[in-house]
Amino acid sequence: MLRYKEQVNSYYKDYDEENRLIKDNSHSIEFITTTHYLNKYIDKESKILELGAATGRYSFYYSKNGCSVTAVELCDKHIEIMREKTTNNEIEIIHGDALDLSEFSDDSFDVVLCLGPIYHLTKPEDRDRCIKESLRVLKPGGLFAIAYISRFATFANMINRNKENINDIGLRNIAKTGIEFGDDRDCFYHSTYDEIEYLMNINGIERVKHIGSDGISDILRLRVNEFTKEEFDLWMKYHLDTCENKSLIGYSQHGLFIGKK
Repeated sequence: MLRYKEQVNSYYKDYDEENRLIKDNSHSIEFITTTHYLNKYIDKESKILELGAATGRYSFYYSKNGCSVTAVELCDKHIEIMREKTTNNEIEIIHGDALDLSEFSDDSFDVVLCLGPIYHLTKPEDRDRCIKESLRVLKPGGLFAIAYISRFATFANMINRNKENINDIGLRNIAKTGIEFGDDRDCFYHSTYDEIEYLMNINGIERVKHIGSDGISDILRLRVNEFTKEEFDLWMKYHLDTCENKSLIGYSQHGLFIGKK
């Protein structure tokens, strides 16, 4: 547990998560797509718990839409940024861990957003615990959204960035097992479509949608970032028309499963 917390804090110490989802066209697709889908099921009456809220990009978004939002975040740096951004205590900010939600009662929330923790839970027992804790605090019939990083997209994207990465044994390990080293150096876990479907099924979660959040935009990031606004709008139309296609989801850097308890 301690190692996991230290790894996450160390990684994000020098990483600009605050601007990740808005820094260019290709990065913005994940947020646009995620909210496009979640907005179909979340209304201003919803009481939301966001786990691994990072700097609060989604939490503040839904708070501004009228929802009651509690943001739980592990990383010290991100907690500071969220506290600096909040002006009227519009969201409840808790410095905590998605693996321990003991301060929340059973069936407390209408929506649980788990859009970050699975990325960093390299042990299967921790991923299972995160899902079970999320469902414990979620009301019956409530909405559960879980995001993940695709191991196959990661492999293709890293080769696209540098062809020499084909020789990297760690990258080949990711494609096979989801983790790079298999020891305490690992900070990221990469999932597959089938794995997420299996985890949701064994935990009794009814699938509503399963999508590729950013499609192939990372592989084509140089081209996508050259688009004019009009061209980008056309690309988004194509992406939203195809992001539920099972044959394409594995090559999306981020996947999103939306289900009901």
